[in-house]
Amino acid sequence: MENDEPITKLKKKNKYTSVKLNDYENINVRSIYNQIVKDIEKANKKVYKTNNIDYWVDKYISSTIRNGRDISELTLKSDEEVLVNYQKWLKKNQPSYLDIYKHIEGGKKVLNQYLEEVSITKTKFNKPPSKNTISNKYRRVKGFFNWISESDNQFPYNMLKMKGWGQERNIEKLPPAVGIEDMKKLINWMDENRENIYEKHFIPILRMLLITGCRIGEIVSMKIEDVDIKSKTWNFFMKGSWRTIKLDSETLWNDLDYWLFDKKGKVRSDKEYVFHLEYHRKGDKDGKGGGVKKNLLKHITGTGVAHKFKRVILTLGLNPKLTPHSCRRGFITYMLEKTDGNVPLIAQIVGHKSWEMVYRYNRARLPKERTTIDIGEVLRYE
Repeated sequence: MENDEPITKLKKKNKYTSVKLNDYENINVRSIYNQIVKDIEKANKKVYKTNNIDYWVDKYISSTIRNGRDISELTLKSDEEVLVNYQKWLKKNQPSYLDIYKHIEGGKKVLNQYLEEVSITKTKFNKPPSKNTISNKYRRVKGFFNWISESDNQFPYNMLKMKGWGQERNIEKLPPAVGIEDMKKLINWMDENRENIYEKHFIPILRMLLITGCRIGEIVSMKIEDVDIKSKTWNFFMKGSWRTIKLDSETLWNDLDYWLFDKKGKVRSDKEYVFHLEYHRKGDKDGKGGGVKKNLLKHITGTGVAHKFKRVILTLGLNPKLTPHSCRRGFITYMLEKTDGNVPLIAQIVGHKSWEMVYRYNRARLPKERTTIDIGEVLRYE
């Protein structure tokens, strides 16, 4: 400035006023002051939000993709239920821990206190929750903080890992395994109904359940990009590890033709999932309500497959307690017999983490020949 005179030509306060200082009489000081106060409050709230567990929970339960994987609506709903209840408990019992950064030092102690209290609190059924329920709450809260650690390196990964909240396993509650005779009847049913429009969508899924030992959730969410057409293999990441399944069964590959290829024989590019939502519905007595239900943006649900599986089981007169997971148990039993009880090998094939300890003593690799059950072997089984 010259002669100690202020610069007044085009100087202005961005956002708050466009009036030149020369026209200071026209500046609405009160209005600008009120706006500045609002902006300061807004900024303070934003800073507070990032420290507050409410902010992170809202962000977490609205994230439909985590670690590059799609999160189902059921998982999001379950996460929300568990985390909201944890928030409520914190507000009542440990309000200082609404600041997520407090968990870095004392999170284990507080979470343990919460779980112990929940474990002795009666549910609507007038009894304490099962160990499985408590374990589920623990795993979801721990998973939430693991997710935060990916965005903020102040949070160590698995910082809330604790012993003593493992899952309760009740063998009697597990579904029975599909036996050889069950498998034979299911195979014959598939062969007889391959051209049945009401069953064609279900048959390739049932065949995969029987001969791959994969979980129902893994199969229905199978993506086209994960299938190597040339080698006929399916490579996917699930439960913390990569799996490779050979789809070298000619019958299975024929079943998958419609789901993988278009009419010109090219890999389909109009959808993401192999088993998109599509099935034929039977009409009523008057022929109403039938037709095709189709949505290329979604995949067939595990619940829908389970209902269809149950109807087939009842139609064939098999054990009504059988479920899609029974196919996985049957696969494991069958493969253990075929490999003379090679537990580490089968653990690798089915992605069974409960056998991790066995890996430390045996570094068996996947077999080059097969990772699936040979249907022909089953039918010839004596």
